[in-house]
Formats: sequence, structure tokens, C-alpha cells
Amino acid sequence: MALSRRSFLGMAGTAATIAGLGLAGCGKSGNSGAGSNAGDAGVEPQNGSPATTPLDKLPIPEKGKTYNNPLERDAIKDGGTLVLPITEIGPDFNYFSVNGNTTYIRWFWYLYNQAATLYRCDPTGKEFTPNPNFVESSSVEDKDGKQVVTLNLAEKAVFNDGTPIDWTAVKALWSCMNGQDENYTPSATDGFDQISSVEKGENDKQAIITFDKPFYPYESLMGALHPAAADPKVFNEGWVNNWHNEWGCGPFVIDKADETEITFVRNDKWWGDEAKLESITFKQMDSQAMFNAFKNGEVDATEAGQSGSAEMLSNFLGMEDTEVRRGDSTSIACIEVNASREGLKDIAVRKAFVQCINTETILGIVYQGVNWSEERLGSLTILPWMDGYENNLPKDVTDPKPGEEQIAAAKKTLEDAGYTMGSDGYYEKDGKQVAFTFTAIGDSNTVKNRAAAIQKMAKDAGIKIDIDNKPASEFSKTLTGGNWDTFLFGWNSSSASYNNGKQIFGVDSDSNFTHTGSKELDEKFVAVTGIADHAEQMKAFNEAEKEALTSYAFIPLYAGADCMLCKAGLANWGPALLSDIQAENIGWAK
Repeated sequence: MALSRRSFLGMAGTAATIAGLGLAGCGKSGNSGAGSNAGDAGVEPQNGSPATTPLDKLPIPEKGKTYNNPLERDAIKDGGTLVLPITEIGPDFNYFSVNGNTTYIRWFWYLYNQAATLYRCDPTGKEFTPNPNFVESSSVEDKDGKQVVTLNLAEKAVFNDGTPIDWTAVKALWSCMNGQDENYTPSATDGFDQISSVEKGENDKQAIITFDKPFYPYESLMGALHPAAADPKVFNEGWVNNWHNEWGCGPFVIDKADETEITFVRNDKWWGDEAKLESITFKQMDSQAMFNAFKNGEVDATEAGQSGSAEMLSNFLGMEDTEVRRGDSTSIACIEVNASREGLKDIAVRKAFVQCINTETILGIVYQGVNWSEERLGSLTILPWMDGYENNLPKDVTDPKPGEEQIAAAKKTLEDAGYTMGSDGYYEKDGKQVAFTFTAIGDSNTVKNRAAAIQKMAKDAGIKIDIDNKPASEFSKTLTGGNWDTFLFGWNSSSASYNNGKQIFGVDSDSNFTHTGSKELDEKFVAVTGIADHAEQMKAFNEAEKEALTSYAFIPLYAGADCMLCKAGLANWGPALLSDIQAENIGWAK
């Protein structure tokens, strides 16, 4: 079920969409980014381009294609190991809880807790098929205006402790995620709150899921959780520094883990295809450590979900037997503004801050000298390569041209709200200066240069920003702790991100870190899920997101590339859009 939830991720200069060069790089005018002409570079092979390729000649990925060196199982060696870097490990291993809802825990669950998602998704998010390891057959029908889904679960499907994966496991997940019991802290309730019941069918292996009204796509909600994990205290706290192999099911189990390293080994209780690899190890690293580790052969790839900036890629130019794999990103880099903080309760201050941010400059910092370009991003939820994408930012944010017009618009917003410029160059009102902090995660030059650029943009608009830098290992703790004013991080998209509006923008959602929204807006996002025609569904979503972004608490920055450096021959690992990871098929080509 909820591997279709959107998960947040750190922006440490390595993980997930952010990394870059210095302030000298500025985006070009118009719709282009910092790259050169994409037409000069040819077509990217699905196993990537040689690392000897000049950065301004790297091919642009084709829309809808994966770049993970996709190979069938018979083309992959039996055995071998894989060592990968990662931004953080834990501490909360419950992907369904708000504190564990990170991209990093998501990767782990694909390895050792696959019952979380009972359907597999194609790369574009348009088609869902039952995972045969868990679902033998399924059907959906309309009964008296209610959508009724019948799942016939696989007889062999059990959790590692022998507990059957049956209707009670489907009910357990729904009970934790539907929002009816305030003692739970789910990452999102979207969709689950529209299910009226989960009941036993003809036998324990048949689950009958009844929706109050149709939900599309219903497949994105189908999943299971070990019933023992359904106690509120266990759900909220029982996974902290405890990964619960016994409640998992998948081709791997966790052999050992701490905050610096986690190792997965083959699961002898797994009834599906045996994992090709004997083990997969993730090592916690900040960006520069990761660069050095890959160059020295200590890890087999860079971290998934990186932007492929010049700062990153220049480390590896000329490396032999190394592939640069770039695909369209599934994550969105954004700044969120905590509207509950004293200096940001005034919408005029938030609006001025949003207006003064030149995303073209930030994109230019990241991709100077690299063949990449994109239009200004205008959604926190839908990526430009997805059907139905629109720029949903307010016109008073998008209409001013980047640079001087943006700054002038921001100043006018503050002056119209009664703020006056002080002798120190910053606006003030009622004796209070327009000032707040910007939280940055990681140690890369990109993090420093990006933060400095944002600080300079704000200063030009008469807004004072102090930078609060945190190590990558403290990302999720800092974000969910809420002790920040503005924060740059990312959202990783799901197969049905248009259904996650209430998760991101919901007035009572634990994943709405801005503390904005309204019950009326929530209802509009809920209505999106009941529209069968996808074009109409996207129209309704875009209308709702346009309203959400008038809170001036969200700044979509860019999508960028999803880039990874791999040792040649690594198969079924790399940029794969929205495809579910089939961990048993990751390995080394014969």
C-alpha cells in the first residue's frame, strides 16, 4: 500500500536532486537551464554513458525510459556483493510513520519488507500489475455505489516469523493509516481514509476492501503490514533503531545495522526468486566522503537520486569501466516555509521571500557546464515529464522576470504590507526586522553556495537570512522536529502523486511541515481521487494545487536529473522513474 506515499529526502549535495558548482554559474535566460544544446549529444544507452564523456556532451535521457541497465535474470551472475552510499540510516525504520517516511527507508523496504506494496508500477505510473509473490488474483467492482476490491493473496506469502500475509495484514495497515485513531502518526491518510472496511472473504487469504466511493488508482493503496506492528505505540516508536526482520518479507533480511552501516543478506524464508546478490551494504556518507569512496573503489555506485551536477561529475571524469546513468528525476527540490514561526506568520513576508528566489540562478549553480536544461518548475507534486503537469505557482511569482523584476516585486509586497526599509538594508515593521533562518543540510560546496545565493537574493529584497547548517545524518530528525524557519529538502514522487495532495498540503497532515492549509482545500484534494478520467483528475488536482501555493509557503525549485555513477556491469540499479525496485534482480552482468 503506501510505498505509493510520497517520501521526503535530504538535500545534502549528494542525495536526491541537489549538488552543484559555485555562484559563478547562473541560469541562462528564457526556459533553458545551464546546459548546452541537448540535440548535440545523441541518445543515452540504458546502461548509461562512459564516464569519459565530456559533461557538456552527456546525452539527455528520453522521456519515459529507464537507465538502470535493465537485464533479465538469466543475464545476471549468481552471487556477488554490492556496496552503496546513503545519506542516513534510520533511526525510525517504519516507512509508514511520519518519522520513517524517507526515501532511504523506502529503499530498505524494497529489500526486506515487500508486502508494503502488493502491486508493481510501470516506469510512468500508468499501469499497475499484481505482484505475483503476494497476489494470485484480484478484481474490482461497483456495489451500490461503493468500490469493492477483492484480493486473493498468495498461499505461500508469509512474514518471516511465519505469520500468514492474509486479510488481517491488509486490515492492519489500513487501521494504522486511515486517520480514525489519533494515537497513530501515519505519514499520510490519503485514500486510506476513504476505505470503509477491510474484511475476510471466503477464507483468510481473501481480503475484501470496500471504499465509501471510488478511488483511482486503487492499486496504489494495496499493501499489508504485520498485525503485531498495528499497536499505536509500536507503530510510532517500536521501529526506532529496531528494523524487525521478523515482521518483514522479501529477498533480503538485515544482518546488522547501526547509524553508520547496514548490511542485507539473502533471506532463506523468501519464497520468491532468490536474490542474485549475496549481500547489499549501505554506508552512511556525506557528499565528499561518497565521492572519494567511489573513486577509491570502496563503493560500487554513487547514491541514487543525485542531480548529476558539475561538482559531482567532475570528480569522476576519465574513470574507466564507469558509467554515468542519467534519467528524468522522480524527485522535486523545494524550499518549505514554516508559517507557524513568529517571523513567518505574516503572509506578506512569505510572499516576498517566494518572489525573490531566482530558481534560474539556482539551476545554473547546479548544472554549469553540464548538458541539462529545464523550464521553471511550478508544482510540488507533479513532474514536468508526467501527463497533466502545469505550472501552478501564483502569477505574482511567475510573472516578474528573474533578477531585478523579482526583487522589485518582493520589495513592493513588503511595502504594501506596511514594512519600511531600515538603515541596515532590511525591512522592518513595529520594531521587528524581517529576519529568519534558512536550514541547509550537508557539507558539499553546493550546499554552501546554494545557501549563500538564497541569502543574497533575500538580502537584495530587504530580507535578512541566517544560515543554519546541519550534517546529512541529522536530516530527518531536523525536518520532522520542526525547529526551523525555512528548509530546503525534496519530495520523492509516487506512482499516483496527484492523490497525495492532502499528504503534502493537508491542514492536519503530519507531512505538511508548513502548517498552512484549510479543511476546504483538503476536500478538493480528496475529490481528485474519485475522478476516473485521468485528464479530468489532473485538471482538478492542478486547480487545488494552485490554491495551495497561494499560501506562499512552498517554493518548487527544480526537478533536475536523476543521476548515478556505477561500476560497469551493475544491472537493474539506477534511474528507473516510478518502477518498483525488484531487489532480487539487482546484480552483476555475466
